[in-house]
Amino acid sequence: MRRKCFFLLIVVLILLYGLDALDIPLAGSIEMKFFEESKDYTGKVTGIQEKEGRASLQVKVISADGNPADFPERVLLNLYSEDDKKLRETRHLLNQNVSFTVKLEHPSGQRNPYCFDYAGYLKSRGVGAVAVVNTVDPVEENLTFREKYERTLYVKKCHFADNLSEETKGIIMGILFGDTSYLGEDDYDMFRKNGTAHILAVSGLHVGIIYGLYKKLAGRRKSVPLLIMLAMILYTYGELAAWSPSVSRAVLMIVMKVSAEFFDLRYDMLTAMSTVALILIINNPYVIFGAGFQMSFLAISSIAFLRPVIPSIIPEAAAATIAVYLGLLPYQIYKFNYFSLTALIANIPMIYLAGYFVPLAVLCFLTFVFMGSPGVLLNLTDAMGRLVFFVNRFTSMKGHGGFDTVSPPLWIVLAAGALMFFLASETFEIMRLRGEVKKISACCGCIAAGALMLNIASYCPVSSDDIVFVDVGQGDCIHIKSGSTDVLIDGGGSANYNVGAKILKPYLLKTGSGSVELAVATHQHMDHIKGLTELGEVYPVDKLICGLTAGTEIDVTDEIKILTLWPEEIPEDKGQDENKMCSAFMIFYKEYKILVTGDLDEEGEKNMMKKYEGTDILSADILKIGHHGSSTSTCDEFLEVVNPTYAVIQTGKNNYGHPSPKTIEKCAKKCIIVYRNDYYGAVGFSFKRKGIRCHTVTESGE
Repeated sequence: MRRKCFFLLIVVLILLYGLDALDIPLAGSIEMKFFEESKDYTGKVTGIQEKEGRASLQVKVISADGNPADFPERVLLNLYSEDDKKLRETRHLLNQNVSFTVKLEHPSGQRNPYCFDYAGYLKSRGVGAVAVVNTVDPVEENLTFREKYERTLYVKKCHFADNLSEETKGIIMGILFGDTSYLGEDDYDMFRKNGTAHILAVSGLHVGIIYGLYKKLAGRRKSVPLLIMLAMILYTYGELAAWSPSVSRAVLMIVMKVSAEFFDLRYDMLTAMSTVALILIINNPYVIFGAGFQMSFLAISSIAFLRPVIPSIIPEAAAATIAVYLGLLPYQIYKFNYFSLTALIANIPMIYLAGYFVPLAVLCFLTFVFMGSPGVLLNLTDAMGRLVFFVNRFTSMKGHGGFDTVSPPLWIVLAAGALMFFLASETFEIMRLRGEVKKISACCGCIAAGALMLNIASYCPVSSDDIVFVDVGQGDCIHIKSGSTDVLIDGGGSANYNVGAKILKPYLLKTGSGSVELAVATHQHMDHIKGLTELGEVYPVDKLICGLTAGTEIDVTDEIKILTLWPEEIPEDKGQDENKMCSAFMIFYKEYKILVTGDLDEEGEKNMMKKYEGTDILSADILKIGHHGSSTSTCDEFLEVVNPTYAVIQTGKNNYGHPSPKTIEKCAKKCIIVYRNDYYGAVGFSFKRKGIRCHTVTESGE
């Protein structure tokens, strides 16, 4: 039964991943008609998360325009406000029926090869649409006792957070409830890189501590009242921790263990884990794509398979930590592009501290709930939070306890993980003792073949293309690749978002680039150069240059050359007219030509045409449309001279009206094939002897 249940889980996972790779829906989704226009909705709020300046409400839709609407997925409503009081009022909406008027939107999917997929993340949480609302209006309320209890718990948890110091609020709420929304991105990143982020996600460690306290109080007594009390404790804690996959897994496995003990049945951890995983998959098949689900169940599998082969002289807690570390190592390198040298050492004191911190924090919270003011307990909890933060920072060597890694091929990660578990399994040991070499070889071959098949199914051609127009939102970025040489022309940039660290660095590491030899900016506007400067702060960029003038030539490799075509000179005082002095480049890649014009306007285009009149220097196979497709660029005469087969418009969600319909129409009249980052995500071109091949991340263009 033990192996059968686990093998069933593996088969189900492979089947679901395969169906998803073939674009076959794993579950029902919201109908397209609800995305076409604004409608009046009613629904029940099933979850709330507060973050600075925003409240996010998960709503199960009940009706649309007065008609019943059975939505298979929930809707995420984002309410933005600088008024903290207005945001705090949303706390009382949990389990409340509300009305709102919105036009639903599809959440953004994966925009660059193997990078973050926001739509997939939301689907793993049961959410299929997003919208921004100014307000939601409560309607009739008829809550059950359970719903009132859940709301009371949530409100108490929020009030508890309000009473914590800003310095330790993120640590306390993360460790106690798995709520990292109060933790700064840099602080959370330090925990993740140090391999200790699991203490910020309520899991078996936390539930095990609570179960251990229960066991000490109950002793060897077995009674229905004690079981009911434990069930209430676990349910309450699960509710406070928002029933994330790791919480659900831990709670359900504890319930199975206690039930087995009560009825004198055998408990097997691997079978329990597999059963819980199948239950979660039945509830929402897309849960398998969430990092929380993957890491939680991979950690338990690591303990089940690897713990028995670790020498018995190693203490149980340390052995379990080593098993989890080894089991998660290939996954973490591939997923997070980071190898921690200190993770194994750091987890020993962190887990030890968590054993004291969790009971103390729980007691502090209970005191707050029933007495209103925790007093000394709050001070002790705050001090413990500071200690946890200090120890994590110390063991991470202030962020220098590891290094970034490029993503290894997926098939290697899958094969390495599967082979590690197989070689540590009872099945392998039995085969080894019987001398069944052929069976062992067959199993290893099946693992390698399966890993290769999944790798092929998930392969994104853009990652291997010679030139990629990277999706950086409203901005330009072109990645030129040749072997181990990488060059960027522009890098996007935003006033509210670190494009270099959050988009460019993950993209480069995911596609196998460990450094950038040269970064060139067409001009100094934020949406072209800021991302490059940000990238240089967190990633190896050998050289960054800007302000190149006509005639400057850069030899990238023997087959690749970049020639600056414009401007003839850059005056010292450019004023606000940066676009007129924007550098334009011709990229010579083998026998193909790619023209990059940055934000050059029509006047600049005509002046450049005049300079090269009588030559074919401006003719190109691919044109990067100027100024994000603005109507002030890309005149008819310029398109006639360049005469490209393909054109790429680098634009994202914006308020400028980019790209202009006039620009699209001009290209259509000249039969130029146009690709847009806002429609297709990253756009890649591969240069072969037989011609140019184009690939996009989002094939449908949605």
